[in-house]
Amino acid sequence: MRMGSLVKAVAVALAVLAGGVAVTAPASATTTGITFRTGSDLHSGDCTLFHGATWILNSDGTASFDGTVTSSDDNDAWLMWAHVMDRNGAELGLVGNTFPNTPDPNKFAQNMPDSSLQYRFLATGHFPASWYGLIGQLRLEYHC
Repeated sequence: MRMGSLVKAVAVALAVLAGGVAVTAPASATTTGITFRTGSDLHSGDCTLFHGATWILNSDGTASFDGTVTSSDDNDAWLMWAHVMDRNGAELGLVGNTFPNTPDPNKFAQNMPDSSLQYRFLATGHFPASWYGLIGQLRLEYHC
């Protein structure tokens, strides 16, 4: 696996989109959860997570991610951590990976063996349900 030396943390890498403008607070919380969506492509090293990637955080403490990644180099991996923040930007904690494929239970990883392909990155996670009413932002930390 090729690892980029640059680790990026974007305060509002994932933000709720309202009318095409990224905002730091959810537009609404419904029974389908709070949705955070990337408004632009995210790049790290040879890797790209395409815009429109979505995290949904549900009131029962479950989370889901759906995005598409690619790399210009074979045998890369997109690695990310989802930091849950309150409305004031204070960190509540990390979304845990329900099915971790690395030693870090909070890391989400998508391997990309073939640089000519785009890979659908689907993941499920969890967080304390007591955070739900406090959620204001999601900060994505990532690298390749």
